Amino acid sequence: MIKVSLQWITEQLAGRLVISAGNEAAAAALSISNVTIDSRQVAPGDLFIAIKGPTFDGHDYAAQALAQGAAAVVVSRDMGLAGPQLLVENTRYALGQLAAAVKQKVAPITIAITGSSGKTTVKEMLATILRLHLQGAGEVLATAGNFNNDIGVPLTLLRLTYEHKYAVLELGANHRGEIAYTTGLTKPNVALINNVAPAHVEGFGDICGVARAKMEIFRELDSTGVAITPAHSDFHDLWVRELQGKNHWVFATSTNGSVEQSGAKVWAEAVQIDNKGCAEFELRTATAQSPVKLAVPGVHNVSNALAAASCCLAVGVPMATIASGLSSINPVPGRMWVHETGTGLRVIDDTYNANVGSARAAIDVLRTLPGHCIFVLGDMGELGADARAYHEEIGNYALQAEVNELYTVGVLSQSASDAFSGQQNGHHFDNKEALTAALLERVAAVPELTILVKGSRSAQMERIVEALLAHTEQQKKQRGETTC
Repeated sequence: MIKVSLQWITEQLAGRLVISAGNEAAAAALSISNVTIDSRQVAPGDLFIAIKGPTFDGHDYAAQALAQGAAAVVVSRDMGLAGPQLLVENTRYALGQLAAAVKQKVAPITIAITGSSGKTTVKEMLATILRLHLQGAGEVLATAGNFNNDIGVPLTLLRLTYEHKYAVLELGANHRGEIAYTTGLTKPNVALINNVAPAHVEGFGDICGVARAKMEIFRELDSTGVAITPAHSDFHDLWVRELQGKNHWVFATSTNGSVEQSGAKVWAEAVQIDNKGCAEFELRTATAQSPVKLAVPGVHNVSNALAAASCCLAVGVPMATIASGLSSINPVPGRMWVHETGTGLRVIDDTYNANVGSARAAIDVLRTLPGHCIFVLGDMGELGADARAYHEEIGNYALQAEVNELYTVGVLSQSASDAFSGQQNGHHFDNKEALTAALLERVAAVPELTILVKGSRSAQMERIVEALLAHTEQQKKQRGETTC
């Protein structure tokens, strides 16, 4: 974070500084260069903000933070502490206020991303392209991990320094108003809706509620800002109507009439998929074109690449730099991470999260790959009252895609297996251990096998990936010992 005085922070938060008599001037002049909400991470000179959540209260750790060397604490009540206390009405809101003030002071060119899936992939594409564009003459701030909610976004903004020329921020939500709030903090120059699919439906009522919530990302765009949406979305007409009078860019994944009909500014032509499931295509605008070869599998990543390209073009990055950056992107762990074991087994780790759209995209990857393919699915969470119907939809989609086998585990995923059972290759398991044992039997029996594993974070499907890879490594070692 940039270095600021405690007095400046007090002014930004409209707070009241409570300090012991005689120490007023010294406390107000204190410099702060880091903010934390976790007392376990407090370092000397930090500002500790006591956030209150449903199962914890940071106020309980304010004294501990001061004892560990915090320069001051932000609290919502006078706790009679020995060190400086900055009193505010709501500490969670104060975190956002401070983040917004730091962002305004640094003033990086800001790109905000939301969508039901692909946010992290697009973010990584953007960060790679922008770093290539800067060529060392500045830094790019990008969201780390899943810091994309009303706490994560402020913490990301508080990492800004004057070296940051660009900020690439994921904005997620599980209820209406959350993106409106984080957009108000970030005030992006470019705002993207990557896609809309059933995800976190419980907090929005239905898929239309999801679409409306995503649109909150456009609220803070000024007259020079750019709103970007996909032409292939079911909500394309809604966005065109709602964004009338704004600078609205559309990207399209094909030229089968959609470019002309949607007025797309960025599109892909001549899309081809290689035997590893990776796409090659021609990136085009009305005035430029450049070939792109992706190293991440899945035709859905063509759409992600077009989204990233659109954002970069909107902030003036040359087409050649964009194409070069896209071609150099590596997979993100847990998101279509391909493990080529060298034993005839290919394991695709797509376990970071799951919803209907990303599960369909995973199946689309499998259908392009050679050999025997197994789709392993854990429960997809937060899908509301229609959760079983959504799981059944995935089972039917896998059946129509002619995936060879479907293995499921969890309460809801049995609906997917039941829908797939018409092919007699749908298998449901009560636990991951039994599922893993069955997969290992298939690994031993099938010479060329691809297993793609997917599920929501709560399903912890990464354990299956770990078990498969550990088994393969053990086999390699045994063969090596035999050879010696």
